[in-house]
Amino acid sequence: MSWKSLLENTEQHRVSGHYQVIKFTPNLIAQETFNIGIVFHDNEDNRHVRMLKNAKAFECLYGKEGATQVQNMLNYAKDIAVKLGDTVIASPHLSYSAPLFTQGLTIDQILSSLYGQYINLICDHMETQSTQRQSINTDSLRKKLFKDLRKANPEGFKDILREEPFIIGGDSKVEINMPIWKHGDIFKNNFFGTLVSADFIPEAYLGYNLDTLGAMNLQTACEISGGKSRAGFFIYCPTPDNSDISEENYTNIIKHINKTSNNVKYMADRTNIPLKFVQSDDLKKLYEDILNFTYA
Repeated sequence: MSWKSLLENTEQHRVSGHYQVIKFTPNLIAQETFNIGIVFHDNEDNRHVRMLKNAKAFECLYGKEGATQVQNMLNYAKDIAVKLGDTVIASPHLSYSAPLFTQGLTIDQILSSLYGQYINLICDHMETQSTQRQSINTDSLRKKLFKDLRKANPEGFKDILREEPFIIGGDSKVEINMPIWKHGDIFKNNFFGTLVSADFIPEAYLGYNLDTLGAMNLQTACEISGGKSRAGFFIYCPTPDNSDISEENYTNIIKHINKTSNNVKYMADRTNIPLKFVQSDDLKKLYEDILNFTYA
């Protein structure tokens, strides 16, 4: 067999078509979007779908209960992609990117290549990482806070903490995920605060916790409350001295924290709200600072 015939045979088996990325937006207000799957529509009008293997990576963002809900959405998204196609979007939390042309030697090669390019929440990577270190996520931090505050102030617990996001506003409803919020009347002298973890190396998780759960909600609260409240922004961040985070990763985390805190401080200054900003690698001290903040 000649080289020419080999090339001709290869060309005959080349697959081409269009692909789309399946996107998942858990919080429609925050608009944080994650790539969870690939749909490839080949030149013979067949559809091929490859989804994120499981929702384990989402435990860092939402805890185990939240990851279970994400897993249900993954199953649902695959079912929709396979049976209904990309012309039907049955949930506001799901969307498709614009179709783009691609080609390769096989369907599997195309899907594998696109998956590696677009799907960054690789569960195998997360499992490997978890064997190296146990990060503390925001959900775990807040559960500990709720427990401590309930012990310290059982009577006032319900007036201080908001374990679930809450809705405020008139015709224009706003959802706020703010675990500390003390008010009788929202426009009187009150306080509010948030606690997040920066114990993450991957940028996606770091950004979600610091910016989406933390800064975005705090800035919204500042705008709503004006200068009639005081705010607290509490961040847990381990150091290379008390964890296995490298100096390089720690430097990147600190840069992200500084950028986030600057945005929050700017909003607090603009709305005349006193801001208590605390960043600590000591959980005990961090909880004491929060308790003191709620009693000040």
